[in-house]
Amino acid sequence: MNTKLIAALSVLLVAPAMSATSLDLGYKAYTSDTRDDNAGAYNQPFLKLSHFNKADWGTLFAYVKLENPGEVKDAQHGADGKLTVKSLAIVDKQIGSSNHNLWMQNFLVSNRTVMEDNLYLGLTTNQKFGDLFINAGAGINYSAASFSPTNASFDGLSGAAAVINARYPFALAGLKHSLTVNYEGQFGRDGEHKQTLGYDSYGHQLITTLKTNLTKSVYTKLHLTQFDSWGATPNDGIEYGIAIGMSF
Repeated sequence: MNTKLIAALSVLLVAPAMSATSLDLGYKAYTSDTRDDNAGAYNQPFLKLSHFNKADWGTLFAYVKLENPGEVKDAQHGADGKLTVKSLAIVDKQIGSSNHNLWMQNFLVSNRTVMEDNLYLGLTTNQKFGDLFINAGAGINYSAASFSPTNASFDGLSGAAAVINARYPFALAGLKHSLTVNYEGQFGRDGEHKQTLGYDSYGHQLITTLKTNLTKSVYTKLHLTQFDSWGATPNDGIEYGIAIGMSF
């Protein structure tokens, strides 16, 4: 499955009209209630490499994120912290000259204890309202998951998925900013998928990010994430963090 995804991305990466790569160094934390409800949630640094590509065929966004690189932070109650690898690839293949796209998205989260991979296939649409840009869509969800303490695993179709991505650029105090809100939800998950990771039938994450450009290539980011039954974390919670990054 992942080999086919990489092959598809390679075919689409031709004649880019606009491209940007960035590297973020940041730190994320959780509220005390979130840590109480989710044993795997603990404060830690992260490193994130991202790439965006816009061309005649559509757009590609991808990143690889290392959480707790070097395993420098301990988990809760003095347990060893684990390196967690997260990767995301989103392809919106424009349908003719319309504002609609064929949509393919893959998200992977993995460490020594738990793994989950979600592949979405569906349709999205792009809309602009002045400076506000919105991308929204829905499709089917194919998931693979495993949890080593129980030897439980799942691999198969698991309900549907929906996304809403909004971006609004603005200027304030002589600096350029961008406010983004990203919603992602899964509906009607398979029973075995739920049992493997302790999920509910419905799960989501809602990420709000404020990016501020300090120079043409250096920026800061503040993020606030609310989630429930998401990212191999079974219960709801709030994550927040800060990062400094460079685009090149």
